[in-house]
Amino acid sequence: MKTKLYTLFTMLAVTALVLASCTKSRTNKSGDGKPAITVKSQQLSDNSAFTMSNGERCSIMAIATIDYPATGPDGVPLDTLQRLFAAYVLESGDSLSLQQAMQQVVANSMHQYDFMSGPLTDDEAAEAADDQAALKYATSTRVTPIYNTNGVVTFERVDVVKKNDKVTSVTHRYYNFDVETQTYIDVNRIIRDDAVADVCQLLKAQLLAQNNAKGNEQLNDMGYFNVENITVTRNFYFDEKGVTWSYLPNELAVEAVGEPKITIPYDALEPYLSDESIIQRF
Repeated sequence: MKTKLYTLFTMLAVTALVLASCTKSRTNKSGDGKPAITVKSQQLSDNSAFTMSNGERCSIMAIATIDYPATGPDGVPLDTLQRLFAAYVLESGDSLSLQQAMQQVVANSMHQYDFMSGPLTDDEAAEAADDQAALKYATSTRVTPIYNTNGVVTFERVDVVKKNDKVTSVTHRYYNFDVETQTYIDVNRIIRDDAVADVCQLLKAQLLAQNNAKGNEQLNDMGYFNVENITVTRNFYFDEKGVTWSYLPNELAVEAVGEPKITIPYDALEPYLSDESIIQRF
């Protein structure tokens, strides 16, 4: 009898050690807390001046500070990820290099004012720069990683527009990449297609809870609209607690509300995860 018990305890101990070893190996592969990538930074700027149709002088300045993926955790170049970064984060075409895509960010900021009129002469531009009464616009773009572990990197792009030193527009956009496979992480890399409606209900319930609202009418009074049709968008990011969906101004609420953010904890999403969901790494 003692021999049988000893044998049983030995088997249990061996099994426990094997399970612990498997768990440790899986954790070390993608959840070791090390940075998923290293980044380099590039800053670009440009300025110009225009005459509007009413004769008012307008000077504009655009600046972009961009942290872009450089190497993986083992120093491996991330050429494919850089191309995806340029396409998604910088909104460039496939034919542009990463450097050209970064330059295009500034150029696009400048060109949004082309409709006003033609450029000033050199003398007029100098006068506009010195004239405190001239209309002045400043646009800035900041791209930086806000999540960089577990083989995943999330870049946040913040675009700010100022008119005469007063902020008139702010938008936050988020882009997630799987560093191990150098691919873009879309919603289907998180949840199943047939679970989208359920996750939308989670978002609605969480929006009610974080605003201490009992129903849509109260949310409407706060400036929210179309809550019944809330969607699971691409604009999300990861952190230690869960997945946060961020909505642009006038997408879910009036501009005065800003950009609503709704966080769903990982354990709440667990029943809806897709096969090989990226969240399983966390």
